[in-house]
Amino acid sequence: MGNQLAGIAPSQILSVDSYFSDIHDFEYDKRLGSTRFFKVARAKHREGLVVVKVFAIQDPTLPLTSYKQELEELKIRLHSAQNCLPFQKATLSEKAAMLFRQYVRDNLYDRISTRPFLNNIEKRWIAFQILTAVDQAHRSGVRHGDIKTENVMVTSWNWVLLTDFASFKPTYLPEDNPADFNYFFDTSRRRTCYIAPERFVDGSMFATELENIRDASTPLVDLVNSNQHSRGELRRAMDIFSAGCVIAELFTEGVPLFDLSQLLAYRNGLFSPEQVLSKIEDQSIRELVIQMIQCEPEKRLAAEDYLKQQRNNAFPEIFYTFLQPYMAQFAKETFVSADERILVIRKDLDNIIHNLCGHDQTEKAERETKENGLVILVSVITSCLQTLKYCDSKLAALELILQLSPKLSVEILLDRITPYLLHFSNDTVSRVRAEAVRTLTKVLTLVKEVPRNDTNIYPEYILPGIAHLAQDEATIVRLAYAENIALLAETALRFLELVQLKTLNMENEPNSEETDDTPHPSENYDTGNLFLKSVCDELDDISR
Repeated sequence: MGNQLAGIAPSQILSVDSYFSDIHDFEYDKRLGSTRFFKVARAKHREGLVVVKVFAIQDPTLPLTSYKQELEELKIRLHSAQNCLPFQKATLSEKAAMLFRQYVRDNLYDRISTRPFLNNIEKRWIAFQILTAVDQAHRSGVRHGDIKTENVMVTSWNWVLLTDFASFKPTYLPEDNPADFNYFFDTSRRRTCYIAPERFVDGSMFATELENIRDASTPLVDLVNSNQHSRGELRRAMDIFSAGCVIAELFTEGVPLFDLSQLLAYRNGLFSPEQVLSKIEDQSIRELVIQMIQCEPEKRLAAEDYLKQQRNNAFPEIFYTFLQPYMAQFAKETFVSADERILVIRKDLDNIIHNLCGHDQTEKAERETKENGLVILVSVITSCLQTLKYCDSKLAALELILQLSPKLSVEILLDRITPYLLHFSNDTVSRVRAEAVRTLTKVLTLVKEVPRNDTNIYPEYILPGIAHLAQDEATIVRLAYAENIALLAETALRFLELVQLKTLNMENEPNSEETDDTPHPSENYDTGNLFLKSVCDELDDISR
């Protein structure tokens, strides 16, 4: 926390697990990363996995007690902020200060490049939650200070948690010495910089006793000096700028808006992020980001104002009136069980469909539902499927899938629903395996078009995935397989014909390109037909 610490070499370097000898109830699990500022580990606790950040104490004069009190007060203030995840515990010993919070597997940086890739409505939903989290924090009198994609956690059901609040990091940084930025903020070593430009100031402001030996590796910020720490107060506009950069990265498939040198040039009017901003296809989102990253802090609005401004514009009305309050209940500890979540959604399904789809079932309305909030609900359901314990819950989940499938797009059906139906076809309970086959058959009959990346999904994935059910030990499963395999084979044949037709049409297009690894349409068609014939032979064996 300052130049006195960073400017001296540590007397000894300890591995992160060595610090766990001083704490109880936490068992070291694995190392998550390490910088000069923090060592980070994952630990096991009786209530689940936690992230532990370890700050090795090299200078006993650091005012760590006051920082600990700050973090404890911050936790109290954010108690009701459902999109914020503050540190839940802080401890001090002679060797180290340790910060604890709940472990979440993916941050936004990871989620952007993880399958299934986010579609437009999901990106809007995440952007909406980022602004909501910032608004919740600001309403509680809390400023974050280091908003970036690594500090925006995303659960398996796309619920956003803003974490690692950095009130203990310096507000202002010298513009002529990158050491402070590297030490405090570049924890991922990506060189991405989303610090608001007004936080970089003339280095002469930072007068310290080490200034006479200043170099590019020695930070100027001295947090031992409490006067310097209070010299700058984090302001709302600073968080707004950072949040705008994060939203831009979300909508450009992970392209960062600024690195350190670019942001300093932007501060001085010598750089424009227009090249990156032009990659944001959604005009309303692009305009939102441009407003949020304005160089003059007084021109940036509050998070609350942006949420009001973008209602029915960048963010659909349903986010405000239904999805945010409904989904928030699953973020509470009340619904810790996947089985509970599924049963609650089944109970509420009529109300959910009414809110998300309305009563209008015209052809136009049905098409529009493919890009509405139902896909957000589907992420909640699918996030539960692999951890369900009880047969009733699994059957309820299959029932939910069956009822929602007619309102979902082909991409969602094939990429997000089908893998879980195949997962259920291997369940330990025979009733679940049988129902999985029936549900899979009905879902696949809804597929009337061929997505580009799913041309071989039947012969290479779906049919091999259920072939073992022909010899299942349970009669109920073999009967379900026999009842549905003919319709599945017919659906697969129709799909193969669509693939062949689409491929031939592409070949006839004047600008189409054929690569060496692209199989000829007749090869796919023949392979699929051979596989279907083998399936029919198996069916004959079963019926004998």
